[in-house]
Amino acid sequence: MVKIPYLTGFEAYLKTRHISPKAHTEYMNSLNDFFTYTIQHNNDYKISEDIKDVHEMDVRLFKNFMLDNLQLSPSTINKVISNLNVYFKYLFSVKKTPEIPTLNINSVTVPKQSDFPTAVFLKLPEYLKADLSIYTRLLILVISKGFNYKEALEPDFYKKFRELTFDRDEQQFLSLYKTYVEPFRTHWNNDNLFLSRNRGANTPLLSVSALHRDLKRDSEATDLDLAPKKLYTTFILLALSTRELSDDQQRALDALDTPSLMYYRRLKRETNFDI
Repeated sequence: MVKIPYLTGFEAYLKTRHISPKAHTEYMNSLNDFFTYTIQHNNDYKISEDIKDVHEMDVRLFKNFMLDNLQLSPSTINKVISNLNVYFKYLFSVKKTPEIPTLNINSVTVPKQSDFPTAVFLKLPEYLKADLSIYTRLLILVISKGFNYKEALEPDFYKKFRELTFDRDEQQFLSLYKTYVEPFRTHWNNDNLFLSRNRGANTPLLSVSALHRDLKRDSEATDLDLAPKKLYTTFILLALSTRELSDDQQRALDALDTPSLMYYRRLKRETNFDI
């Protein structure tokens, strides 16, 4: 276990707060995880192991790591930051550190169910016919089949896509899409789903930034958050809220590893997500 500065004094302080054994364990886990991360990413602290070499940026980097890499839920991250805040305030009060690195660290906003564009999937035929970018509608369709946007943009994903079954509304949209994309397929001699509209581009595949521009415009037009990650998260939460899973929902859930599945289940609980 990594060294935690002034741990004996802090544990004595925690006893004065009469916290539960479970809360004590959570404090220790938060500190251990933070200092394990910091000693690997802060060279000054790695050499000195002096708490004075730990600063606000270290906490910010750790917060981003929990959010982006570990994909911990907002409430879990906020609890860790709160535990670190108690620790650093204690050290400041006993003059072991000249600053409180957590002082300006904001909590992560816990999303509400209304933050998720559920209508996109609950009323899929309407959105496939809506006045939105072809690529926005195509991405919504791909995600509704249980795939994430990174898979959709991979070379040769079209081979998987062609093996799927589509209902009448989906086939009608795909007919429009094929008419739209045919000039680009001819130009690039490429069968991938998302093709660049820039004929001078270095690659035939649509760039992530180009897709995001379409999604941003359509988000503003619909007043819905159509960001790729938000769309996929919404689809997974809907699947977790459904008693009788469709083949597409089952495909999406089967593709998740255990940590990801736990993350989405926590998010569902925290947002009181239900249909």
